[in-house]
Amino acid sequence: MIETLLYLILPLLGSAFILIAIFNGMKCIGTNITVTAFKKKLILTVYVVITLLLAFAGNGLINLIALLFIPVIGHYLYNNLRLYVVYYTGFVVALFLTDLLSTLFLQLLFQSGIIYFINKSAYYMVLIITIRFVEFMVLKLLVNVIRRRQKEQITRRQMFNSFLLPAFSIINLFSMMYFMQVYPSEGSILLFEINIALLIGLNIYFTSVFDIIIQNTHLENELNLYGQQQVIQSRYYENLDQKYDSTRKLVHDIRNHILAMEHLYEEQQNLIGCQYTKDVHGILNQLGQNYYTSNKLLNIILNDKVQTMQVHGIEADIKISEVDLSFIREVDITTLFANILDNAIEAAADSQDKRIILRVVMVHDFISINLRNSILNEPVKTSTGFLSTKVSHEGLGLKNVERVIENYKGDVQYEWGEQYFITRIMLGF
Repeated sequence: MIETLLYLILPLLGSAFILIAIFNGMKCIGTNITVTAFKKKLILTVYVVITLLLAFAGNGLINLIALLFIPVIGHYLYNNLRLYVVYYTGFVVALFLTDLLSTLFLQLLFQSGIIYFINKSAYYMVLIITIRFVEFMVLKLLVNVIRRRQKEQITRRQMFNSFLLPAFSIINLFSMMYFMQVYPSEGSILLFEINIALLIGLNIYFTSVFDIIIQNTHLENELNLYGQQQVIQSRYYENLDQKYDSTRKLVHDIRNHILAMEHLYEEQQNLIGCQYTKDVHGILNQLGQNYYTSNKLLNIILNDKVQTMQVHGIEADIKISEVDLSFIREVDITTLFANILDNAIEAAADSQDKRIILRVVMVHDFISINLRNSILNEPVKTSTGFLSTKVSHEGLGLKNVERVIENYKGDVQYEWGEQYFITRIMLGF
């Protein structure tokens, strides 16, 4: 009975645990393939069962070949992009090397007497389960690194917290084994196996919870961006409504204005008449919306920001050529232009020159966005870029901008010169 628990159930638990973790990791880093849930579960179940049966052969080469099918399955079920095949293959290679290195390291600890067990059964149990939990931690690290590379909102604290339970599981494993090896009966080993199964279940469960938290963080960020877009559009339409009311008043008084100008010219009051005419033109100009681009949303954003610039006395110089922005999501257009213009307005408002220059043009197969804003003092430059001059500023707006640029295979560069802070952005199709 003890041998069955040790050499049959324990390896099965460990192997099933790590295979489930691998496929869950593939799911976490993104999917672009729609496969029915039933078909996916069927394929994964068949593969796991076959792999576990092959493990009983005890042939390392056969086990390695079985692992090499993992990238193929990932390519078919989750993501067919070539880059993801590299990721999936990296999972297999990392786990294989972790298995090898962990085995050598633990054997070194046992042989040196740093970790000591009375019997071989305890040694074997600790070896198998510890290696699986170490592999699990390595896999979580790879998944988190890939997610951060994909610009998902994963903080260092969240990454650290995701390793707490696996680390606790390893420590708990060693503690249980030290107490159990005094009298390794069938009952104690069975209880140990139940504890291992529960620890594995807890790790899988909390991994799912962690993934839900990450998804919620991402959705919350998207919701905030949509909220920002809604605020800008609401201000735009409120402004239009006010201008509509002003237009009605002007139309109502237009006859009086015309009569007044005719009277002035009849009285030979040409200079006063010219000034009166200019004043009426000024009123008419205020009622119109500036046309910067054929993209409706971007035109709304620019009109809204120019209005804010006028409040701060900032001169706006905006020229946008006919560029096709239809491939960019509206929320991303808002994120990109609203954030860089907000930062530019805040800096220019405190400067002496008070000027913002925006140019958007096509350069070959890229869209070039060049924003220059006056600034009071030279910004502090570090090895990673320029430091924000805002107090207690986390740079979330610029992080969102950089995420959008990354999504569209673009690049952003920040420069400073001649009292102007320059933001250069290139976006690809």
